[in-house]
Amino acid sequence: MGINIIGKKLNIDGVNLYYEYSESLASNPTIVFESGFGWNLNNWLPIKDEVSTFANLFMYDRDGIGKSDRSEKPKHSLQIVENLRCLLKKANIKAPYILVGHSFGGIIIRLYAGKYPEEVAGVILIDSSHEDQNIKMVPFWDKELQEDYFKGFSLESSLSTFEESLEQVRSVNSLGTIPLTVLTGGSQPHHTPESWVYWTTFQKELVNMSLNSKHIIVENAGHAIHIDNPNAVVEAIREMVMKIK
Repeated sequence: MGINIIGKKLNIDGVNLYYEYSESLASNPTIVFESGFGWNLNNWLPIKDEVSTFANLFMYDRDGIGKSDRSEKPKHSLQIVENLRCLLKKANIKAPYILVGHSFGGIIIRLYAGKYPEEVAGVILIDSSHEDQNIKMVPFWDKELQEDYFKGFSLESSLSTFEESLEQVRSVNSLGTIPLTVLTGGSQPHHTPESWVYWTTFQKELVNMSLNSKHIIVENAGHAIHIDNPNAVVEAIREMVMKIK
C-alpha cells in the first residue's frame, strides 16, 4: 500500500507554515507531532516511516522554524496552539488527533488538550518540559550547563517568551480521562542528583494529569527518546492507536 505524502505551506493569519502529512489509511487516527524548542520536523525522521505504516502523520515547523516563515506574532504556547489548530483545519486534517510532543512540544500539546479536549483522542509526552523546571530544577545544574541552556533560547524565541509559555500551561493540571502516556529518558548524565530528583518528580506529576495514564521510563535513552531509542516511541504510539481504535 503506497503512502500519500503531502508537503506544503499554508498561510495562517499572515504567516506561511510548512507541514508534511502522510496518509496510510483514511480511517486511521492522525498523529500530530510537536517538536522540542528550536527543532524542525526532521527530528521525527527516526520514527516517521515506521509510524506511517499504522497511522496518518502530521508534522510541521512552527513560526520561525525550519521551512516555515517567521512572523512578528508572539511565539508563546497559546499562539502556537492557535496556529496549529488553524493549520490542521485549513489542511483539512480531521480530529480527533493523537498529540505527540517532545520537551517544549509537550507544553504545547498539553495546552492544546486542555483547551480543546474534544479534538484530542490521546496524548504522548516525550520527556516533556514542566512549568516549574526553570524555578526549581535548573538552579541545581552546574554553571556551564545553565549558561548553555539559557543561551539556547535565541533559537526560536526569548527566555521570557518561553517562561510565558510555562505560565500559560500551569492551569492545565488535569486532562480528565484522555489517554496519556508519559515517556521519560532514564539516562541523562547532565543532571545533578538534586536536579534529577526534580525532573523525575515533574514527570510523575504529568502522569497524574489523567485518570487513564501510563508512565514508561526508557532506560537507554536521554532527553531525545525518539532519537536515542526510536522503537520505544514507536511502540508507545502503536499502543495508543490500538487503545483508541
